[in-house]
Amino acid sequence: MKQRRLLLVSALWIASALAAATSGLLPGKVGLAATPPPLTETPITPPPLSATATPSPSGQLIRYTGQLLDLRGGFAFFTTGDAFRLAPGYKVVDAATGGPPTVPAMTRTYARAAFDTGNGSIVQLGLSPKPLPPEANYQDVARFAVALSTSAPNPDLIPHGEGYNGKPVLVIFTVEIPPQTPFNDDVYLATDVSGWSATAIKMDRIDATHYRVERDFLSGTRLLYRYTLGSWSSAERGQDGLEVKPRLFLVPNADVKSVSDTVYHWGNENPNAPDLGENAPPTPYNPIPFFTPPRRP
Repeated sequence: MKQRRLLLVSALWIASALAAATSGLLPGKVGLAATPPPLTETPITPPPLSATATPSPSGQLIRYTGQLLDLRGGFAFFTTGDAFRLAPGYKVVDAATGGPPTVPAMTRTYARAAFDTGNGSIVQLGLSPKPLPPEANYQDVARFAVALSTSAPNPDLIPHGEGYNGKPVLVIFTVEIPPQTPFNDDVYLATDVSGWSATAIKMDRIDATHYRVERDFLSGTRLLYRYTLGSWSSAERGQDGLEVKPRLFLVPNADVKSVSDTVYHWGNENPNAPDLGENAPPTPYNPIPFFTPPRRP
């Protein structure tokens, strides 16, 4: 009888232990739950920066004021001779009000350009008919300018057409004229492409002694040109006052290319100078007659 009682107590104790293990209670510790093992929490990884929305503009803004030369082919040209890229969807506003512009974006219009430092392009142009107060220094935006005066091999040593893609290139001609040039005189660019017309391309005045014009040429084009005041008797002369050969320019593979020249004298500075044109004979005023070098085959 005693033995049966012991077996019954042992069975009840084992059943109690099993129930406690199942319910999280320790045997003999009524109401106390077993402490579960600590859970290792996986930290939440934030999304990479590239996955977040990129603000527009992508960088800080730098505002630079100057005078426009032209807007063309996705570039803004300033009278400093620099070209800056225009951002897709750039805005043109009135510099004073921020509303619609009241003046066109044309030569001599004053402008405030807002540059996105993230990509160096212009995201907004504020136009004004009057000069604007300076903001950023030129050195702050010079790094965004398109390279206009990069070095190039001697074109006389390059076979014509070799390595050129034939794409349009915006060529900017800038000339410094003699200070004694009459202020009301117009300056022209005469080229072999235009049949050597002395008034082929009229240039825009930038200041008292500088004129500029831009034209599109295909890369690989071999261009001969001279500056005139509208006639061959007023065509450019050399430092010694004598006739000079046509200038030569070979259009490279580029988006934009700048050409800077200096005219020292005009032919009409001497009223006794003859009207020199193509195939003119040598004279004391013209020991090197104007001639057109033959094109290369």
